[in-house]
Amino acid sequence: MYTKPQRDARPGGHQSAPLPRTLVTGATSGIGYALAVQLAQAGVPVVALGRSQDRLQALQQRFPQIATVACDLADVAALPSLARQWVEQFPDLAVVIHNAGVQDNLRMDEVGYIAAQVRVEVDINLVAPMVLTQALLAHLQARPGATIVNITSGLAFAPKRTSAVYCATKAGLHLFSQALRLQLKGSGVRVVEAVMPLVDTPMTQGRGKGKLSAEQAARQVIEGLLGQQDTIWVGKARALPWLLRLAPGVLALAMARM
Repeated sequence: MYTKPQRDARPGGHQSAPLPRTLVTGATSGIGYALAVQLAQAGVPVVALGRSQDRLQALQQRFPQIATVACDLADVAALPSLARQWVEQFPDLAVVIHNAGVQDNLRMDEVGYIAAQVRVEVDINLVAPMVLTQALLAHLQARPGATIVNITSGLAFAPKRTSAVYCATKAGLHLFSQALRLQLKGSGVRVVEAVMPLVDTPMTQGRGKGKLSAEQAARQVIEGLLGQQDTIWVGKARALPWLLRLAPGVLALAMARM
């Protein structure tokens, strides 16, 4: 379902945007919400994608310049046809931020943890970004400034004791980003990976300390995009390249204790 945005009446709204039209998945909460809002406030035309029509409506009421699209990414089979509709509705779409994610903070031997939960987590976190990328790729290859952004996690590099499926999906998205970058070299489509630390979102509520705010995380992603970074290490994740190279055992031990 598509909701058309109202005209942007903000002062300076006529000025050129720092980025072309951008689709943000998981835009009704957490990092995705912060990304959608900050981009829109910077004058970027935003398409906010989420599951909850009520939350999408609330987002657009607060920020009329944001277009909203209701979509359940777990319904992978429907994504190619939906992507074709979005391209027709937004022919200037050139940036896609695969941000949506879910996490079951459980051990694999948890009583009541069923296969359907595993499937949904894999589909939303990994399969949906791959399928959407494939469905949108021909369009993006014809757009100037085209960029695909995959939001991953430090857990892609060193897992924790729980959430094995989440760790695996983020590791998969990390390698997908690298492989896609190789495939698209010279095509004009840029592939960016944004590696997150522990961020204060509804998904991490009640867990961890020293969390980065969603607003700070979004700001650093946008700064990295504007700075032409291929890999954006956000917050404490900036220490990961050093730890992976010089002290991988220390990193693995720290993550195992989470």
